[in-house]
Amino acid sequence: MKMPASKLVLTPSIDPTEKIPFDLKLVSPDKVAGKTLDKIKKIIIWHGNQRTTLGKFFEVTGKTDKAPENTVIEVIGAIPQVRHLGQDMTAGTILIKGNVGMHLGARMKGGTIEVKGNADHWLGAEMSGGTIRVTGNVGDKAASSYLGSKYGMNGGNLYVKGNAGHELGMGMRRGIIVIDGSTASYTGTRMLAGTIIVRGELGDRAGAAMGYKGTIIALGKARPPMPTHLFNGEYSDMIFLRLLMDAIEAEIPGVTFTEKERVGPYLRFTGDFGSGGRGELLLFKATNSDVLKVGNNGG
Repeated sequence: MKMPASKLVLTPSIDPTEKIPFDLKLVSPDKVAGKTLDKIKKIIIWHGNQRTTLGKFFEVTGKTDKAPENTVIEVIGAIPQVRHLGQDMTAGTILIKGNVGMHLGARMKGGTIEVKGNADHWLGAEMSGGTIRVTGNVGDKAASSYLGSKYGMNGGNLYVKGNAGHELGMGMRRGIIVIDGSTASYTGTRMLAGTIIVRGELGDRAGAAMGYKGTIIALGKARPPMPTHLFNGEYSDMIFLRLLMDAIEAEIPGVTFTEKERVGPYLRFTGDFGSGGRGELLLFKATNSDVLKVGNNGG
């Protein structure tokens, strides 16, 4: 029988005009599970280049469970200055009721992060497991690799109800990304595998330098594919796509697909042949019937 979750509530007392970032990489269900409130208040955080404690800038109430998977951290209020919250987490839940800063859930391996607001750059960077859900918009390089790293997202799920910035899923190797809104340029650049689904407009140069496989699905309008992504035909009622969408609906709460989206038809482009890749772009024909007329010139 699953134990009921214990909730730790963090209420920030940070000046909303504060520009100096706060580093909370030591705050996650893994780090606080089993600790007393007094010990949690004394967790070391960084305010710019100054060491301080969590309790100095957050009111800490509630309780935690001994097991991270039964621990919920709830943040009540916007924390756009806070970075690295939930980094490396393996279990449990983080719920943020407001906007949040950079590197949220970086390299997370499990658990759930939910943001009722916007998330800044590098959301879920190099994550390898777990689920992140965002009700607002996300910045650049969500679920991407850090500079100098080969792989970005290597597992898990990312669901964004708003828009995503540049280089979403850069270096992606495994996992699923669903964006209800639109994306900026270079979605899935250097992508090796995994799936990215975009309901809004798919931005310029999607799938640039795809090195192996991977699938980018544009349900909304897509910018014309790059010249190194070649048209491979029109496809309808693909079994793999129906199974994929069924699996995503079961895996990510809130995501649903219509029967038309399951059936298609889709315009299929393969590439990036400039990188020797065998990835694919699937453009929903109902919203992209003019793509072949204008040519795939990369925008």
